[in-house]
Order: sequence, then structure tokens, then C-alpha cells
Amino acid sequence: MSAQYQEFTDGVMRRANIPTTQEARESSTYALEALAQHLDGLDREQVASVLPPTLRDAVAGESSSPEGSAAPGLVLEMSRRASCPPERARYLMEAVLSEIVAADPALGDSLRHRLPQEFAPLLTGPGQGPPPGLNAAAGENKPRPLDADELERALGQLENWRGSTAGIAREVSLPQERQRPLLARVRAAEEELSHHVNVTHPGADLVQFEVRTRSLGSVTELDMRLAARIDEAIRAVGSGG
Repeated sequence: MSAQYQEFTDGVMRRANIPTTQEARESSTYALEALAQHLDGLDREQVASVLPPTLRDAVAGESSSPEGSAAPGLVLEMSRRASCPPERARYLMEAVLSEIVAADPALGDSLRHRLPQEFAPLLTGPGQGPPPGLNAAAGENKPRPLDADELERALGQLENWRGSTAGIAREVSLPQERQRPLLARVRAAEEELSHHVNVTHPGADLVQFEVRTRSLGSVTELDMRLAARIDEAIRAVGSGG
């Protein structure tokens, strides 16, 4: 086993809280095979150049995705290959792509510019991934309720969310013609994370988002991930609030 291969798989194990080298190798292979479907020949060659030799064949396949295909398709393809829920698939994909960015930050910047905008959150740079408190639950494929201190810290990483361990909410002011693209992005995030947000309209130009895990009657790590995705959607439509 080469030192480069061991370093790469160790990094994936650490980022995704994977217990064994075998699982890290399989997850890396699935993620790279899914990614290859969204890259042209030059991009696949560039990605292969930073991979350990034993993983390079995973990006050798031809792209089969239509031009402009979006990140949810990539995550769902990863979910299919790895036979895991979309939330877990996204987490594994982030871990593998973060290792690629760590190996070659310039390649990460190139992929951010060449791939559709929706891929950017998956290209999480080293040290910018989910906080350690989220790793264990993602590794177990089930949400974990947050206590009051954890919730307070997590809210500090979000934008204008408020609430308690029973539920959190954010309200945004947005012209009605811009609400449709916002809600389309939010629906895509719901599908990708297999989680639901309650959307209401307190006023003509107001949209309120409320998240909690109903089965537990509490806010969980999965709720915080969905809230972060809603923040991304709001920024993307340029609401500023």
C-alpha cells in the first residue's frame, strides 16, 4: 500500500468518521465514479493526477450527465452507488472532494469555476467542513438532538436563525418574483438531505422557514445542515436579508 494511498484514505476516514480503510476506499471509489460522470476529459485527467494510482481508474469513465447537471444529481448518483441515504452520500462526497482540495487547492478552485454553481458546497476546503459535533451522527446515518449549548454554537454559524431546542426559524423579506427560485433551491436541498422544512408566508413579501425533527420533537444536526443550505439558497438569490 503506497504512502499516498494511505494518506488519502486516512483523510477520508477522518473527515467522514469512517471506521475502516476498506470502507474509506469503497466510499472514495463510489464518489470518484459519480464525480467522473459530471466532468469532461481534461477535468478527469486533472483529478486523476492528484489521486493515488490505485484510485485513478475511478475517474476514467466518460461523462454521461447532461450539460449543466446539478449537484443533487451527483449526490443521488453517489447514494445509488453506495446504497446509502442521500444525506450520508453528500457527507461522503464532501469528505472525498475535500481530500482532493487538500491535495491540490488550485484544482479545487478550477473545479469550482468549471462545475455548476450548485457543486461549490461539496468542494469544502480543509477545515471548513461540518463541525466535529456533526461527524458522529452522519457516520451513523441518524440525526442527533442538540442540547442548548450545542444549539447556541450552531446558531452562531448560521444567518438570522432563532429558536430553541424544540425548533428554529428564519424569516426573509423577498419580492414575490424572487420567491419562486428561492423555494426551488430549498426544495432541492430538502430532496438531497431527505429532510423537510416548514415554509409559511406571514406577509406578501415575507417567507418564514421553520425546521425541527418531528420524530424526535427536537432540533438535530440534520436540521442545522438544512438551515445552512437554506442560508446558501437565500444568498444565491441575492436577497440580502
